[in-house]
Amino acid sequence: MVAEGHIGGAPEPQNFVLDTGTAPSIINERLVRHLGLAAIPSTITALGKTRPTQAAVIPEIRLGPVLALSLPVRVQNLSQLERDLGIPVAGIIGMDVLSKCSFHLDYDKRQIEFGDISDEGIPVRLDASAGIAVAVVRLGDRAVRMLVDTGSDRMVLLGGNFAEVGWLALRNTSLSGTSVVDQEMRVQEFSASDIILGGQHFSKDKAFLVPGSADPVFDGLLGVRALGFRGLSYDQVRGTIYLQK
Repeated sequence: MVAEGHIGGAPEPQNFVLDTGTAPSIINERLVRHLGLAAIPSTITALGKTRPTQAAVIPEIRLGPVLALSLPVRVQNLSQLERDLGIPVAGIIGMDVLSKCSFHLDYDKRQIEFGDISDEGIPVRLDASAGIAVAVVRLGDRAVRMLVDTGSDRMVLLGGNFAEVGWLALRNTSLSGTSVVDQEMRVQEFSASDIILGGQHFSKDKAFLVPGSADPVFDGLLGVRALGFRGLSYDQVRGTIYLQK
């Protein structure tokens, strides 16, 4: 999902990818240079790997009625994402910005709507300190913690979070990119024939395992579109995301 917003007080609108699985938000390094902002060395830990990155403070980001001032962000080269989408991308906006207001993402209309929202759907609490929402999902007889991620259309498990993975009936290995780490990594496929989320049953013919990758907060990524959800709402008062079929 991509929406137009404004950054740094510039009058022209910019394209932002909306990603509930990203915290903090990410700004394209090309734009940071254009705005003349200082970027400082930093690190990021994602999928069990720590790597160098840069950080900056953006004076202002406006998205609809949402205004974020003096926002700490990661600075990253988003040229591959721009090539994938075929449009210039100013940044990836996460829940550190989006959670400032109730909103609804409508995938059929390809719109984000701010204001009062419906509480229909499967509820998932937002962890305000981490800025992410993690749903408990059952895969067969296993309970796994899945990051609700609008920046991906895949279901991905982190192999390093499990003592053994024989219960997944893994098949072929391939190279794939993810929205969390902007590089290719080796993944294995498996079929998830019985996924239970919020008391409802789903299935996914092609899900993925990243061997050796781990995270202390979640066991995998749940792309909202991966299970066929057509919308997502966030209630700021309740601090809850609702997944809607």
